[in-house]
Formats: sequence, C-alpha cells, structure tokens
Amino acid sequence: MFKAIVVGGTGATGRQLISQLISNQNCELVTSIGRRPVLKGKKHDKLIDIVVDSFLELSTTENYWKNNDVFFNCIGTTRKRAGGAKEFIDVELGVSKKAAKMASESHIPHASLISAKGANHRIWTNDWIHPLLYMKTIGQKEQTIISNYFFKSVSVFKPGMLIRLQGKQTWIEQQLESKGFGLRVDILASAMMRNAERVKLGLGERSPQFFIGNKIIKNYLVS
Repeated sequence: MFKAIVVGGTGATGRQLISQLISNQNCELVTSIGRRPVLKGKKHDKLIDIVVDSFLELSTTENYWKNNDVFFNCIGTTRKRAGGAKEFIDVELGVSKKAAKMASESHIPHASLISAKGANHRIWTNDWIHPLLYMKTIGQKEQTIISNYFFKSVSVFKPGMLIRLQGKQTWIEQQLESKGFGLRVDILASAMMRNAERVKLGLGERSPQFFIGNKIIKNYLVS
C-alpha cells in the first residue's frame, strides 16, 4: 500500500492520475494540493482535496505532505495561459521548486515528474524564443527533484506530443495516436502510477529514472 500527493491534479494528466490512484487498490490515500478542486469537486473517501488561493500559500499545507510515499508533479501550463514568459516560468519552475521543497522536507522518499522530450536545463535561450524557453524551463523543472532536494528515488517522464482527452477525440488526434505520434494522457498517468508501485516494492531501477519518448512510456506498461 502507498500514499500519494499530487500537485497539478486539475491538468489533463493530473486528472487522469488522481482518478486512477483512487481506483487502485494498492493506493491507500491521495492528497491533491491546488488552486481548484479536482474531480469537479466530487468527494471520495480516498481523496483529500486541498484548495489554496495561491501557491505562495503552499507552506500552510505542511501537515498534508507528511507520511506520503510518492510526490507527483503534474504541473503544466503554456506561456499564453500563464500570461507571459515570466508568469510561465513562475508556474512551471517556481511552483515546482516550492512543491519539491515541501516534499523533500516532509521526507517523501519518491518523486515523479512530468517533463517533455527534448527538455534541457543547459540550453541557451531568452524570453522571446518560446520553444527554447519552454525546453530550458522544463529542463530546470526536472532539476527541482533531481539535484535541488533529497529524494531516495526520482522518476522523470519525458513524453512527446500528448493527446489530452478533453472532449471528443479529434480526427487529427486519432491519426496521431494510430501512427504512434501521440500519447494519451491516461496512458502516461498509468505509467507513472505503475512506476510508483514498483518503487514502493523496491523494484525501481537506478535513480534517477528517465522515461524518454512516447514509445518508451507505452512499452513500460507491458514490460
């Protein structure tokens, strides 16, 4: 049995992950920390849904981080949704740093994070070349669990294009999936959950573990 805490549970992958964790008989409890309720506000005996006005208030949730086995970082936004380059960095990197610090200081042994294929914290960029800014920032987000804090094990999932399952699947999404170019977010969530179970059982490989590309993530579920 394991307990999980999730940040970013209202995003496309985070929603799938929380739903799957609740349905998983090996998961004892799921705690969500976010600015909106998860599962459209539905209650569940295995769910603790903590809503904060701002992630600046993350320290007020300290007690909810204790006694968990895995911290899932499912935070994800875009420059447009965030409101600009600075705001994008504040969410992807700033909130990730705060959450990783909370998880580390609460002695959560395992951290699992959604990144992106091609993310690299060492590349050069500036605020107006968004593809490079995105890849560098997401690479820096990886480092919040790899090098900035202390976890016994770390898993980083680096998918390519994601199929978000928001409403009816479009023809383009169907074609991407059929040709192997797109990864459904429920499959990504399943891989993250399976990995957490294996780590809890002591079956995880050397840390940090990187799952790079949609094919590798899909194959992990059948390996």
